[in-house]
Amino acid sequence: PQAHALTDVTGFGLAGHLDEMLRASGVSAKIDLAALPLFDGAEALAERGVASTLAPANRAALVGRISAPHNARAALLFDPQTAGGLLAAVPADQADTLLTALTAAGYTAARIGTIHPAGANPALTTF
Repeated sequence: PQAHALTDVTGFGLAGHLDEMLRASGVSAKIDLAALPLFDGAEALAERGVASTLAPANRAALVGRISAPHNARAALLFDPQTAGGLLAAVPADQADTLLTALTAAGYTAARIGTIHPAGANPALTTF
């Protein structure tokens, strides 16, 4: 499988880095919050209001660009504490092959959403 786009997820959080990819490619995305791989305990901490000092600025930078609920799982989209994961955009018909190869190699991998033609804002929506 060949990626159309790839980025490391660091200081801007998943949402910020995905938005960079969307802007550069002129497309939009829908993210399945339930499919996000999370570190053990991350969602519980977010439910208690624990967040990085950068998370509010990361969310504010995407006002008008993202439609996401104000809940713990969505809050983690803006968290810069990601341990250097990668975000790849691959053709839908190759996604399962890539996921199988990555998990067979011992990596955590998940299909977290879909890419769509650009439309009206927001460019990034969650479900």
